[in-house]
Amino acid sequence: MGPDPGARILGARTLRVRLMAGLALLMTVGLTVPAVAGVVALRSYLLERTDNELRAAQGLLTVRSVAALAGIVPTVSAEGLRQVVAPTNYVVELRRVDSTVQRVVGDVGRPLPARPLLDVIDDLPARAASGRPFTVFYGDRRYRVLVGTLPGTGMTDVVAVPLQPVVATLARLVAVETVAGAAALVFAGVSAWLLLGHGLRPVRDVAATAAAIATGDLSRRVPDHPPRSETGQLAAAINTMLGQIQSAFDDRVRSEERLRRFVADASHELRTPLTSVRGYVDLLRQGIVPPAEVDDALRRVSDETRRMGALVDDMLYLAHLDEERPLLRAEVDLVVLVRDAVRDATVVEPARPVTLRLPESCSMVADADALRQVIGNLLTNVRVHAPVTAMVTVELTRNDRRMVLRVHDDGPGMPPEVAERIFDRFYRASGGRDRGHGGNGLGMSIVAAVAAAHGGTAEVSSTLGAGTTITITLPVRPSVRDQV
Repeated sequence: MGPDPGARILGARTLRVRLMAGLALLMTVGLTVPAVAGVVALRSYLLERTDNELRAAQGLLTVRSVAALAGIVPTVSAEGLRQVVAPTNYVVELRRVDSTVQRVVGDVGRPLPARPLLDVIDDLPARAASGRPFTVFYGDRRYRVLVGTLPGTGMTDVVAVPLQPVVATLARLVAVETVAGAAALVFAGVSAWLLLGHGLRPVRDVAATAAAIATGDLSRRVPDHPPRSETGQLAAAINTMLGQIQSAFDDRVRSEERLRRFVADASHELRTPLTSVRGYVDLLRQGIVPPAEVDDALRRVSDETRRMGALVDDMLYLAHLDEERPLLRAEVDLVVLVRDAVRDATVVEPARPVTLRLPESCSMVADADALRQVIGNLLTNVRVHAPVTAMVTVELTRNDRRMVLRVHDDGPGMPPEVAERIFDRFYRASGGRDRGHGGNGLGMSIVAAVAAAHGGTAEVSSTLGAGTTITITLPVRPSVRDQV
């Protein structure tokens, strides 16, 4: 069974038209019900007043007829009957005992009905006995009639009054109410249409904004409206939602861009050692390498394999940090981690001068393995890019909320464009970060990622000829969000 055609047509209309149709219906009902009630009440009042006048006229006729007709009956004439009733718009009819009917109208200018009303009324005895007025339709006219009997005469009388004044009054009232109601309905409809147009403007703004966003313009926002109004609150909520959507979309675009760049850089980084390994293996398999150089070839294969393994380990660790998995936090003493890392670096480069500025202890809640790798990468960066004679200063300070680790070297420093990208993945400055030094371009990226995972920051400050300082700032205690 298909949908209701009326509902389908109404559903195709705009919200403004549907609201206007509902309001028009409500206003029509609201104007019609009081108007009908007023007409009904006025009709009831006029009929009740007419009935009271009929009863009064009937009583007057009875009193006057007993006095006036005593010397006239049975030869009462129309003139005599007119003397009994006052000059009014009443119609009076008497039926004698011999069934003849005497008729008179109080207003001599008003004609009598063509036929006696006594001949039109059914069941006269019952009507006379009830004593209640009723309506008689006589041609195109209506009469309000009261039937009675004159005491002591045996005559039946009818007192009637035309209902034309009542009908005219009600018709005039209906006409006035119709015109006034139509005018009020038109005025209210035009006003409601304009007010609805103004009130629904925010909805049209929302629709226009949604259409613009659908075409790709994520910067569009709904115009502001008074904040205390429902439309203002709706606009604010939608703008907040759009801001979050745009932020999430931008984050997704950046993430996809980082992923594409990461895959491209990783492919590039792995291509070179793979090419070397494959070349040496082909040479060894074909027997081209002299026996005296086989050990050196195998050593080169081992070195490239180890470098690929370190690169893959670093990429996996960065992927682990990107997934924002919970860190293995515990109470650690950062002073111990720094001393151990410096001791390991001194074993590799015993000739490099190192200065430590450490407190007696520096306890914090952190991932000890992650921080150990951070300190090791910082010292490795100094070893790779600064000459062995360059002084290294490792300084550790803390307060109630933050811990600050600084690693400064007196090396050649970096230009600003290099310092800005030092934490980018697979970035190598030309002239210092070649593969011969063992760097893969991920060490400083891991430093920044670990600091961010702990809720901290990694910053660089470098001046050509004055050295480089890497500053790591970490919270002493993790925030509630970081603990989740």
